[in-house]
Amino acid sequence: MPTMADVAKRAGVAVSTVSYALSGVRPVSERTRQRIMAAIAELGYHPNILARGLASKRTRIIALLFPSVIGGLSQVQLEFVNAAAEVATQRGYALLLWTSPREDGEILRLTREGLIEGLLLMEIRVHDPRVEALKAFGYPFCMIGRTEHNEGISFVDFDFEQAIRLCTRYLFELGHRNIAFLVYSPISPDLGYGPAVRSLTGARAACEEVGLPFVARVCETDARATYRATRELLEQHPSLTAVVYTSDVQYSGMMQAIYERGLRIPEDFSVVAVVSSRFAEMVTPPITAVELPAAEMGRIGVDLLIRHLE
Repeated sequence: MPTMADVAKRAGVAVSTVSYALSGVRPVSERTRQRIMAAIAELGYHPNILARGLASKRTRIIALLFPSVIGGLSQVQLEFVNAAAEVATQRGYALLLWTSPREDGEILRLTREGLIEGLLLMEIRVHDPRVEALKAFGYPFCMIGRTEHNEGISFVDFDFEQAIRLCTRYLFELGHRNIAFLVYSPISPDLGYGPAVRSLTGARAACEEVGLPFVARVCETDARATYRATRELLEQHPSLTAVVYTSDVQYSGMMQAIYERGLRIPEDFSVVAVVSSRFAEMVTPPITAVELPAAEMGRIGVDLLIRHLE
C-alpha cells in the first residue's frame, strides 16, 4: 500500500508538502499541488484521515445530521447532501451523514471525544432540543433552517412563508378560488417542524389577503400519507381546482389521488410546488414551482461550518 512518502518521492517534493497539499494547513503552489495530485492518482494513494488527525490533533470530519432520510433520500434531499459533500471534499474534510434521530446521543459522544469536529443540523424545529444541547455543551455547529431564537448561531434558511404566498397569488391570478395546501412534515406536526410551521403561516396569511377559504393538510414522510391526505381533500372539498405542496416526497402520492378522481393537469386541476428547479423539470406533466435552492443551501451550510472551525 503506497504511503505519503511514496507520493512525495513520485512528485519530487517533501513529505510535509504533500501533507500541506492534502490538509490545506499551509499554502502550496498550484503547479506543485497538481504534481502531488497526479502522483496520488498514479499510485492509488488514499490518505488516512484518522492518522492525519492524530498528528495534527484534528480529524477534519464533520457530520450532517439529517434525521428524515431513514427511508432513503428523495431527489431534493439528495441535492442537499451531494452539494454539502462536494464542498466538504473541496475544503479537505470528510462528511459523515447521520440519519438516526434516536442515536443523537452517540453523535454528541463522538463530538465530545474529538472524532467529529463540527455538526451541521437539518430538519430544524422551531424549538429544537438538539440546538439547546449543542449550545450548552459548546460544540461547534451550524444549521440549515432556523429556530425561533437564533442569536449567535450561523444558519442558512429559505423563506417558506413568502414562497407559499407567491404560489397562492399565482393561482389566484389564474382564477382559482378553491386552493388546498399539502404541507410536508417529517415529524409530528405538534413538534413544530420549522418549514411546516412557516408554510402553514404563509398559506393562512395568503388566503386571508385574497379572501379565500383556508384548506390545508399536514403530510408525514411517505407518498402513501400524501395520497390519503389528497384523496380526503378531494372528497371533502369537491370544488377544489388547485393544490400547493411543499416537498418532492409528496409528488407521487398526490398525483395518484388526483388522477384517480379523473382530473387532468393542467386542464382540470393546477399543481404548484415549492421544490428544486431540477425536480420540477424532471416530472411529467411539468410542475410550476417556486424554486427551493437545495444544492446552494447545502453548499452554504458546509461553508459556514468550516469557516467556524477554521
